[in-house]
Amino acid sequence: MKDLKIFLEILLILISSSSCVKREDKDKFRYDTEVIAIFSSYGVSEHTHDGLIYSGLIKVTDSLGIVFRPVIPFTYEDGTNTIDRLIKSDQSEKKRLIISADPQYSDYLSKLASEGGVIDSDSTKLLVFDGDLSHPDLYAVHVPLYAVMYEAGYLAGRMDSVSNTRIYIANDNYRYMREGKDGFIDGFALGGGNVDVVDFSEINDDNTEGFYKATFAYTTYAEECCNESYDMVLPFCGETIMGFLRYNREFPGSFYTVGVGADMSVYSPDVPFSCVEHLDRVVNECVVAWIENRLEHKMTFGMDGGWVELIVSGNYRNQLGQVPSEIHRQALEKEAGYER
Repeated sequence: MKDLKIFLEILLILISSSSCVKREDKDKFRYDTEVIAIFSSYGVSEHTHDGLIYSGLIKVTDSLGIVFRPVIPFTYEDGTNTIDRLIKSDQSEKKRLIISADPQYSDYLSKLASEGGVIDSDSTKLLVFDGDLSHPDLYAVHVPLYAVMYEAGYLAGRMDSVSNTRIYIANDNYRYMREGKDGFIDGFALGGGNVDVVDFSEINDDNTEGFYKATFAYTTYAEECCNESYDMVLPFCGETIMGFLRYNREFPGSFYTVGVGADMSVYSPDVPFSCVEHLDRVVNECVVAWIENRLEHKMTFGMDGGWVELIVSGNYRNQLGQVPSEIHRQALEKEAGYER
């Protein structure tokens, strides 16, 4: 009985201490400072561009003690209406950073800015993840992928078992995707071989649907690649990559899959390398810059700064581990001269 009493007293102390810590953290929270992010109407997945931004925002807002309000609209129109409402609402008593996390809103934001519908003030700023946008009232982020994909293409061309490659791209009109696709093609050309490109935006009514076709990729496109004897697939299309990786796991040796966004080697042994985007670190830098009043209207986070990198998977390091360093400088030079 005495032991039980001692145990309960210790438990009460721990609960009280825990409560105190939580109250102290809450007191430090800045409710007059908030980050609002609008994501795709398809939702947020850890394997997508939006998902990487989302996870980064959770970390940085928590570490800074500021409010994070994610918005996942039901439709594209709902998303644009939300952006419009946020921009026009009077919240001068708050310091707000509104983030357009998905490139599907780029055309709308460009039109809105050109019509004077975006206000850059001390209290409200609009940050856009799209390097094509340029307007004095917008803050645009660009993460170029040409160089890292150039390295990936070069590595693919150096693999004896790879001669035919297919790229699945969600939308060639998105700058970062177009750059990445061209970088891979240019790098692969150094070793010869054939590259075929499938642009989902040309075969779908919805220009963003190609990001979310994992099931269809597994049931249709992956088998098609096998039947047509493609040695490697580059799925530059968000969570759609998971369909190809599932096929890899269930049919080992079917084809290689290039990882995109994160290190995908954990999903399949047939991933020789991955083009990794550290978007969590990018959004951390952007939010901190905003808090410190040093946000720039045009910001670029590329491979030269370590914001993106090519990671060779463990089982392939003996064969390919030294190759990225051989081509690294050339990849950066090619990216600097890239204009398409």
